[in-house]
Amino acid sequence: MNLGFSIKECGKEIKLDFGGKIESKKRYLSGLLNDKVILDLENAKKLLEKKGDVLVYEVYNLWKFDEVAKNFLENFGLMMDVTLLKHGVFSLKEGEAFCTYGHAHQKNLGEVYQVLKNECFLLLAHKKTFNSYLIKLKEGYSFFIHPSFIHRLISGKKDSLILNFVPEDAGHDYDIVKNKGFPFHVFYDKNKKLYFKENEKYPKAGLVLVENIKKLDVLKLAQKNPEK
Repeated sequence: MNLGFSIKECGKEIKLDFGGKIESKKRYLSGLLNDKVILDLENAKKLLEKKGDVLVYEVYNLWKFDEVAKNFLENFGLMMDVTLLKHGVFSLKEGEAFCTYGHAHQKNLGEVYQVLKNECFLLLAHKKTFNSYLIKLKEGYSFFIHPSFIHRLISGKKDSLILNFVPEDAGHDYDIVKNKGFPFHVFYDKNKKLYFKENEKYPKAGLVLVENIKKLDVLKLAQKNPEK
């Protein structure tokens, strides 16, 4: 399915070519730091002072300009966006992994993510129990997010590109994580190995790392049978 852009890779970085200037919603280090949705605020401040206001991720609303996405919105009420998540940590060395802001849905409606390029992680936290799951998402894999979960994307070792399908009336609740973050936060050590830190702003909860899921290509399914 042609989504109106081409993907170019240069080392660990991804560049998108839309054939013209397309506006995106950019999230920078300062915004995540000011809203305290990351855990290691001290090292994030040092990164800001040394490297400036680093771009963490940007979101392109395909439904605003791509004909395929416009048709999905008109016919099925689904908005299609792509998120370009940069690789990196909120530190000058090893530390907390780059991530999206995170949100929950205001209505009892889910969302589907599909990784278009490279790999990343999806962090889920149950709204009531705060039990959490870190899902490894490989290129070409999809995952349905149940509306009971707060969710955010966590960067891998390269830039990653993620497509999402979400009902237009799902609603986004960002206040649920503002000034609080998630029950667990993801870090990389000096050897690029994952580890986790509990957030004391939440009660004790469990965390499960899920590294293998059944492959489902939602994009192909949408192309063959969009009503399904």
